[in-house]
Amino acid sequence: MTMHLPPSLTALRAFDLVARLGTFTEAARKLNVTRPAISKQIKGLEEVLGCALVIRSGPKVMLTDQGAELAVGLHQAFDLIFASTHRTIENARRPETVRILVERDFASSWLAERIGAFLIGHQGISIEINAERNGFLRQDEDFSFRIFYGPKGRFASENLVEEFLCDWIDIPLCTPDYETQNITAQGQCHNAHFLLDKNYDPWETWFEKTGFDSFGSKAAYTSFNDTTLCLSAALAGAGITIGDSFLCLRAIEDGRLVAPFKTGLRSEERYVIYYPKGRILSKQETEFQNWLIQTIKDYEQEVDQVLSKVGIKVVTS
Repeated sequence: MTMHLPPSLTALRAFDLVARLGTFTEAARKLNVTRPAISKQIKGLEEVLGCALVIRSGPKVMLTDQGAELAVGLHQAFDLIFASTHRTIENARRPETVRILVERDFASSWLAERIGAFLIGHQGISIEINAERNGFLRQDEDFSFRIFYGPKGRFASENLVEEFLCDWIDIPLCTPDYETQNITAQGQCHNAHFLLDKNYDPWETWFEKTGFDSFGSKAAYTSFNDTTLCLSAALAGAGITIGDSFLCLRAIEDGRLVAPFKTGLRSEERYVIYYPKGRILSKQETEFQNWLIQTIKDYEQEVDQVLSKVGIKVVTS
């Protein structure tokens, strides 16, 4: 049986540079070798692969179809190698940094307000928080943790471990003035304007599970692509929206927003923390994870106290 030797990494890198730079001369300068050395590497690579990769005519190198196809794969592979090397160097320089990729509403409306307490209590640990739209996991980047929401198992994979953090409570909310003007004492609000989040809209489930009558097609609404925009509009008196207990508790507690139906629905979805499978968490990462879990537990107790104080009952979906 004939044994085919794999192409050398040196030859592949030489071809990658020829394809990127367009000339043997520039590739040789990049690798600090002679032009004939590059030519020899390419010729040897063509012999191993059994096909021509370049068309040698004039100062600029043209790629054959096979060469162009190989170049695409090598570009991606070497870019990944360089990115991985860069991350390793950066991590070696910043061994105590915990990098987190977080769903943007959770990051801006909850985590950012509390991360200072962690830093004060854990001197010497740096935190890098990257906010992103829900579900955009940036699989090609190295993060200590990723925090997103969705149904159980939504983002679990062969590369990521999924651990439950918490669910939340969905509560229809508006300003006190809006409630007075648009919602009757019996909970009728046919004239109300609904503020909807296109990315997370639990209204139908809320009506179904709480027993209130849905207004369906009779309702006027404005839709947004962000929960915080819905909340900003509600705070401005533009209508009624569903806010969750992680984003709205302070506004409920201080009376800027009220719950006209006095009913909240525990979410069917959940916040989850992910970390790379097989990764041994550093001391700094473990401390952050433990702090986050405990802080969420403490906050959930606060949610129960505030909702009870203002008379909002919670229904489990």
